[in-house]
Amino acid sequence: MRERKKRMNEEKINKAIEAFKTAEKIANDFYDKPVVVTYSGGKDSDVLLDLALKSGINFEVSHSVTTVDAPQTNRHVKAVFNDLEKRGIVAYKKLPKYKGESTNMFDLIVKKGIPPTRMIRYCCSVFKEGTEKNRVVALGVRAAESSKRMNRDTFATWGSKMKDTKYFSLSHVDEVFENAKDQDEVWDCTLVTTARKHKTIIVNPIYEWRDSEIWDYICENNIKYNELYDMGYKRVGCILCPLARKTEKLRDIATFPKYKERYIRAFDKMLETRKANGKNDAWGNWSDGESLFRWWIEDTTVPGQIEFNFPKIEKEQK
Repeated sequence: MRERKKRMNEEKINKAIEAFKTAEKIANDFYDKPVVVTYSGGKDSDVLLDLALKSGINFEVSHSVTTVDAPQTNRHVKAVFNDLEKRGIVAYKKLPKYKGESTNMFDLIVKKGIPPTRMIRYCCSVFKEGTEKNRVVALGVRAAESSKRMNRDTFATWGSKMKDTKYFSLSHVDEVFENAKDQDEVWDCTLVTTARKHKTIIVNPIYEWRDSEIWDYICENNIKYNELYDMGYKRVGCILCPLARKTEKLRDIATFPKYKERYIRAFDKMLETRKANGKNDAWGNWSDGESLFRWWIEDTTVPGQIEFNFPKIEKEQK
């Protein structure tokens, strides 16, 4: 059993390295820029980065600043970036912008006039998604993370909408790009067309990895990881993420009480702005930022989250 497990792990490691090398070939042939490896400060990012190093490809590292990451995450990212600098690898942080201006989570809540919810996750689009465009980008996405990610694959081309995103296996991409640079330009292939237009191509080298395999790799390769995991966290992300379970949010509140205060202040300002704009929120069972905060951290889609309906914002999201 142990030998079989070891063999399976080696197969996934080799496949991940091959995915990186294929991504580099695409980046060199069509973009004339190195692969971008995204780094969040979580365990999957640590494994992704180590595999990129082992693959020997030329790459850069990008970290998207969410403005609501835990101090432990910020310290870990800083330590990793210091090490990358010593290695001579380009590593940079992407600061969030909204409508061309610098922003943070709390200012964004006021500007949007609505808290980020499970139904309207504008925070993801501003702070995480699409921060690296028109490049070959490596992500630490895994099928085991959620049911929504189980139907993806190792490579992808992004569409303007999620339904337009196309996924491709590593074997298919290897075959398609073997001689793609020399193919006639009338050759119709979504992947090659995307590369020729220098639009975003995604590679998910650890897509098939399970949680146990991630931790096995970290232990076997003595990789330093985010201390939040030793504090009982299963996943590392934004403090009080709207997608988190209520128990996870309550743990965030207990661990990072100052963030609760900052969210409440932002909700107070948001309600004041809405009132000044003539919006009546009396039906929503919140009279101030604290009551809105209590509503916001509920585990399920409670009454109000769907009815919390703003045509202007919904139109903006489309």
